[in-house]
Amino acid sequence: MEVNYEGGIQMKKSLVFALTLLMVGVLAIGVNAQPSGEIVVYSASGPEITGPIIELFNKTYPDIKVVKIHAGTPELFSRLRAEKGNPAADVMFGGAPLLYDREADLFTPFVHPHKEHFATNDPDNIWSPFTIFVQPLVVNTNLVKPEDYPETVKEVLENGPKWKANGGIALAAPDTSSTGWTIVSGIATAYGWDFIEELVPYVSVTNGSDAMFNAVKDGELPIGWINEDLGYQWESAGVGVKLIYPSDVSTIQMDAYGLVKNGPNPELAKIFLEFLGTKEVHEVASQIVKRRSVRTDVEPPGGLPELEGLNLFYASEPRDVVTDRFNAIVERAQ
Repeated sequence: MEVNYEGGIQMKKSLVFALTLLMVGVLAIGVNAQPSGEIVVYSASGPEITGPIIELFNKTYPDIKVVKIHAGTPELFSRLRAEKGNPAADVMFGGAPLLYDREADLFTPFVHPHKEHFATNDPDNIWSPFTIFVQPLVVNTNLVKPEDYPETVKEVLENGPKWKANGGIALAAPDTSSTGWTIVSGIATAYGWDFIEELVPYVSVTNGSDAMFNAVKDGELPIGWINEDLGYQWESAGVGVKLIYPSDVSTIQMDAYGLVKNGPNPELAKIFLEFLGTKEVHEVASQIVKRRSVRTDVEPPGGLPELEGLNLFYASEPRDVVTDRFNAIVERAQ
């Protein structure tokens, strides 16, 4: 019997070559594979902010679907607490850092890979900073004449009866709005709670920030407060509103984001969180959304005043304290 060793060697070579091609193909698929799946983002920010950012994310990660659920910050944090045992969300986007600090058990620490570029950071890595924004006054230009534009918050109070005769001053309730909390606490820090007591009789309290903004834009109320990014967009579009940065008190807040503990898709959520810290996203936030970036290498938005020229006040008291005091004043005013 004759054994053909040459044929056996050729067969082995062919088999090795085929296996090599198969391994190269598998590795190529692994290298080129894009992350895919779905994440749920609870967002306290409206579509004017999240829209351009999610659109950019979709272009970068076309196989990751972002399901955004928009509501006020208090409602979203309440949902996170209620769902703690079985979270529906992967990411919380928006809301003041203080809220994340007080609800730290709802989040998994995330060390942001871009944190060295941020002007501030959470030492515990519960939240990452996103943008800073001011709340100027906003007036409806169809209801308020230029000669009646107030230059200070004190003037707003002094002209309280005039505003009340046209519906009142739009102000979001602190228990339904982080912006409302910031405005009330900031003004109380500047002038004391007696000032708030004098102001409230002329106020029309709204359920949430959006209602406050829209009440002035739609001509339901003559004056109120607004987040500067949205107000700038409306004013630039000729909507019929005018932003006024009071010389005595302008309130300011920072929004943040975090990784929901035990969320259904943590790895995809981390991709989204990392993306939110990129320079590309912050340039969109600055130049398109008109939010002031916390990244030190991103230019501030054009068209907004420099922070150095404003008399700025933050929310200096816990939200529950501000809410309780404000609600008590509202009850006394009724």
